[in-house]
Amino acid sequence: MSGILGLFSLATFIALIIGLINPQFILRWTSKPTRLKVIGYWFLSTVIVAFLGIIFTDNKVDPKEDIAIAKKFMEQEDYSDAVLTLKKIEKTDTLFNEANLLIKQADSLNNLSDEEKLIWKKTKEENVKKEELAKQKEQLEREIKSIKKGIKFADGNSINELQMDIVLFAGWANIIQEASESKETEIKNLGKKLKKEVSRIQIREFPNLRKRYTKIISSKMWENDIEVYTNGTRKNYINFTGGIFAANKNKKDFQNQLHEILTMFRFKQSRYRWYKGENEYTYWTIYEGKDSEPVTF
Repeated sequence: MSGILGLFSLATFIALIIGLINPQFILRWTSKPTRLKVIGYWFLSTVIVAFLGIIFTDNKVDPKEDIAIAKKFMEQEDYSDAVLTLKKIEKTDTLFNEANLLIKQADSLNNLSDEEKLIWKKTKEENVKKEELAKQKEQLEREIKSIKKGIKFADGNSINELQMDIVLFAGWANIIQEASESKETEIKNLGKKLKKEVSRIQIREFPNLRKRYTKIISSKMWENDIEVYTNGTRKNYINFTGGIFAANKNKKDFQNQLHEILTMFRFKQSRYRWYKGENEYTYWTIYEGKDSEPVTF
């Protein structure tokens, strides 16, 4: 119908143009055709088209939307409104069969006794719970399988790429936490298995991530005459050496800017010297936990 109304609007517009050029050609039924009358008739036709458009737009059926609305009604146990909504869908529509099945289901549920409705509701809740548990189990098994298959870490050429590795650890931590809170023994055991695998990877990869991070910022700091390197068996300590660090304020400002990201990479200390070979240094304690611990932000 909207297509027909569109064509009619186009036709009236063309008639308006022709009528303004030659009113007599359009208004043949009147003895005194004028351009003003042409405009008047055109205005009247646009009002009629707009009115018809409102009517047909309001009555237009969207099967997908109606099915979604009907399902919400059924969740609220409003089966009568669900049926009325579904009956708007015509037989010629591709979703008619789905709508028809929902109508039968709504009618059936509407005829249940209060006790039967409670049983059906409980059964539905149990089925939803089973589906959620199945998804949780599938996710845990998928993550464990992906780890065993092998994942590349500390392979990025930018700090953002390295951070994404740590974000992945945080994602695993959330999955593990949810599994630990489950009442299902199988889910708990899968969570423990994933935790063991993730801890093993973090112990192996965090030193590599710190080493890679240091290499990236070292190349950036070189332009500012600042030398950066890590030491310690697990690359836990990051060292900054440069004339700028002769002033304590510069050390503090620099540390404040880097503290958050250094914590993310789990450096234990950041150390500042103002010239190479200086025995004394100023340091800040950063991360005091273990690399194996779950990553949280």
